[in-house]
Amino acid sequence: MKLLRLQTHQYDDLARLLHSSLDVWHRTRLNTDRFGSDWRPFRPMVEIYEALDPGCCVVAMDDGGPLLGAAFFHPRETHVGVGIVSVSPTAFGRGVARAMMQEIIRAAAGMPLRLVSNAMNLDSFSLYTRLGFVPQMLLQSMTMQVPEEGWPGLGTRVRPATAADVGAIADLEFRLNGIRKEKDYRFFVDNHADFWRLAVIEKSDGQLAGFLAASFLPAEIMLGQGVAEDEETMRELMVGLMDQSFRGKKVAFILPSKATLLVQQAYAWGGRNREINVLSVLGTAPPLTGVTLATFLPESG
Repeated sequence: MKLLRLQTHQYDDLARLLHSSLDVWHRTRLNTDRFGSDWRPFRPMVEIYEALDPGCCVVAMDDGGPLLGAAFFHPRETHVGVGIVSVSPTAFGRGVARAMMQEIIRAAAGMPLRLVSNAMNLDSFSLYTRLGFVPQMLLQSMTMQVPEEGWPGLGTRVRPATAADVGAIADLEFRLNGIRKEKDYRFFVDNHADFWRLAVIEKSDGQLAGFLAASFLPAEIMLGQGVAEDEETMRELMVGLMDQSFRGKKVAFILPSKATLLVQQAYAWGGRNREINVLSVLGTAPPLTGVTLATFLPESG
């Protein structure tokens, strides 16, 4: 088995791998047909990840053979985010995920690593904790249907972010959570693939109280990354962003279980739990004092 970096000609192969890995796990472990039979919606994810962080996808393969696995990672100012780690169903049990994770840890060169993973997948949970990752926060992955009529009159302070906001967004996250991902937010605002929405709320003094992004693949709209000073601000961001951009659409998001106001509000909106996730860190973990909506596009927390 060789560990290499993803090449352009492998994009379709990786999209197929991502689909088959997730589809087989959800069908066999959760008895759900969440991803259907079409691998093509995963191709934009591969392209976007490579555009965001070129050369930051480790692939595993045998000589002359198909992809055995792939793992994305996202170097940032304060840490390295670990992206989707997927293994071909034909290679389960060969230590592929461990080998790729060890390569990412080596590439991080001592920087802390952060990831959001499915707590219901005991294989991956065991792998990460064996490698030294420590769970920091329990998260609830939820979905809901945004009303066709939206929420007129709510979320009125929410406005689209501009390039001039990027520095303040990164500063707010660093102040509240001790991590910095300015590259992500500049990428979202540039939005060359028309894949993102990024919104902010300002306080009366002009300082930011919170921000929230949304990403959308052909198969799913997902809220996050986002950070706010308090739950009420995050609730207003969620309402405003969904009302302005996603009326009548099904939306997914990941809430911290300890954010009880948001969790109860999501239930009141008709939200349903889909999975349980966990934020884990290898290395130094600054305390999270803000309210964070994590995401998988790219991974954050």
